[in-house]
Amino acid sequence: MADDIKFEYKFHFGKKKRRFMDWVKLGVVLNLGIDTLSLLPWWSRKQVFNFIDSIQLKSNYDFLNEYIIEDREFLSYRLEREINKALKDFKEGKDANHKWHF
Repeated sequence: MADDIKFEYKFHFGKKKRRFMDWVKLGVVLNLGIDTLSLLPWWSRKQVFNFIDSIQLKSNYDFLNEYIIEDREFLSYRLEREINKALKDFKEGKDANHKWHF
């Protein structure tokens, strides 16, 4: 009876290759969601994106992250946010791990 048991496991090296339609679906859903939420008077497109992006960075959705890195508009929003945060932290002296010498 033990000879009848078979184990099968598929292992993939590297990142999973995405189909073109996967990218299209993600782009449509992401842009439609951002555009819909930015219709609210208190949120701009950039603010909605920054909210979604900060959540996905904490959750580590690599597929969404890959899409954002390839999109010029979304990448510029992320870079602006991260640079502004780094400058603010530097000015407030929040980086206790580094000693700045000028």
